Amino acid sequence: MLSASLLLVHPLRLAGPGDQRLITDALDAALGWSRTRTLDGAIRFTSPCRTAVITGAPSADHPCAWTVHGYPSPGSAPLWRASFAPGTPAEITAAFTTVLVHGLRSAHRDYLRGGPHHLPRTPASVLTDRGWRPDQSPPGFHDQVAPDLTAVYRHRVGHQPPDTEAAGRTPPAWSMLAGNLRNPSWRADFTTGVPFYPLVRATLLFSSPAPVERRRCDIPAHHLPHLTARPAPLSRPAAPDAPSAARPAPAAARRRR
Repeated sequence: MLSASLLLVHPLRLAGPGDQRLITDALDAALGWSRTRTLDGAIRFTSPCRTAVITGAPSADHPCAWTVHGYPSPGSAPLWRASFAPGTPAEITAAFTTVLVHGLRSAHRDYLRGGPHHLPRTPASVLTDRGWRPDQSPPGFHDQVAPDLTAVYRHRVGHQPPDTEAAGRTPPAWSMLAGNLRNPSWRADFTTGVPFYPLVRATLLFSSPAPVERRRCDIPAHHLPHLTARPAPLSRPAAPDAPSAARPAPAAARRRR
């Protein structure tokens, strides 16, 4: 059936939400993390140290929206927040959450300077290396725009109180927006205090030129003119720039949805 045929498409940011099990399977396998359901039906994963909570909110019309909160200590007010709107490719969300899970095991030390997984890069440098350029920005922000003009990475200029930012009362420090830049198809927001290493990993996926696998019927129709697609081989490449736990599920598993 043509609508269910498997394709390799790029860029990832326009490929559609993909398989949410990329996120949940890695969290279910994370040592010591607990999984519960909230009263409104959301899925909630809590770290063993109770300083990180990852929540997937259900939606009748769209895949989950995901929110990650970081806390300085159990029971305190949130220190930072990362949010991934419905439509965000699961690979991008999984890159952030999976690397965060790994980093919490060593209290972030493995990903900081001198650690075995440290990346001496920033989101801005990743994008510059991949040809993203500064562009006209709204007042108070600095934008980097993708070469194909289908996405923007937005950095807020100036200081905002971290508690009001984490609570959503002031604009986030960083945002990824994809699709029509006047009316983005999806966005991901990150407040001051978000650990940089999962943000860099998510940025690598956001800007990746490598293809990912999708069913034709799962690709947003309005993105098709901006995608490059070809039939997927029987065995497909691993997800670009992703940690092993955040790679796409086998094609056969996705067909069972």
